[in-house]
Amino acid sequence: MPDLPPHCRLEASLPDAAGDYFAPERESLAQYLDLVPDSLDPSEGDAAVGPVFSLPWIYVADLTGWRGSSLARLLAADAGCPCYQLSTSARDSVPTLWAILDESAAGPVVLHVQLRGDTGPVPPTLREAVNRGFERPGTEDEEAISGEPANVLVVFTDTSPSKRLDAPLPDSTTPLTGAVLSYAPRRGMLPELPDGTTYLDDPPAIHDREDALETLLEQALADVGSPADRAAFVSAAVETLSITHSLVGKRDLLFDVSPRAALKYGRLLDEIEPSKAIRHLQTDVVQQVPQTPGSEDLRTTLRDLFPS
Repeated sequence: MPDLPPHCRLEASLPDAAGDYFAPERESLAQYLDLVPDSLDPSEGDAAVGPVFSLPWIYVADLTGWRGSSLARLLAADAGCPCYQLSTSARDSVPTLWAILDESAAGPVVLHVQLRGDTGPVPPTLREAVNRGFERPGTEDEEAISGEPANVLVVFTDTSPSKRLDAPLPDSTTPLTGAVLSYAPRRGMLPELPDGTTYLDDPPAIHDREDALETLLEQALADVGSPADRAAFVSAAVETLSITHSLVGKRDLLFDVSPRAALKYGRLLDEIEPSKAIRHLQTDVVQQVPQTPGSEDLRTTLRDLFPS
């Protein structure tokens, strides 16, 4: 097999503050992963009795961008294994997928796949691989592949779960068993064929997430700006992101509401005042709203609700 492209590999380690931020999700996922046997045989078993049948996948709707890749990286760090990320539309995605599956023969790997409007060739190829038990005969141009399904944890995140309300889970998973976790659970996000699917604990309530976000920002920005400026920025940033998260939770998810922008502008506190950093953050959040029919109302509402 050719070497894996460097851009597909993610650094698994993250600051302790990021790990604490995702503590509730990691606890739920750990309970599921404890059920995965040491080896999986796709030709045996009954999906109706789950919770793990052919592939230990996890589908996390409403978790995109920084949060999706960060959670995958943390799971890889917990398992002490490499973490890869595939773009579903990349030209080299299929051979890269087979190379990752080939690596699973030697030990665990975590694969993050962020679904988009066009899921590309990755999901059907992964389903094909599962049906073969990760076995692919060699050809003149390609070597044979033999992987271990139990060693591959696939984390699907979804940039537009509201577009998948009729069939939310990708073809690579349905009806194979796995786990579903969502920040804004809606009935339509549940799989049409739920046999053997594990529904993980709900993510933390908004006030618990606010506390975790405040801790994350305080720790990550501990060496930036004065204590007073940092406290003012963190308080306003938490309020800004909380307002956005709450508003989006009442509508279809349109974009990722993550701490990444707050960390980006918080690191400028040595150069600009907290009020300017917050204005940059709020502008950034509003600009993330896609330019779609009706989205101007959402942008206007956000501007009105943001603290001045």
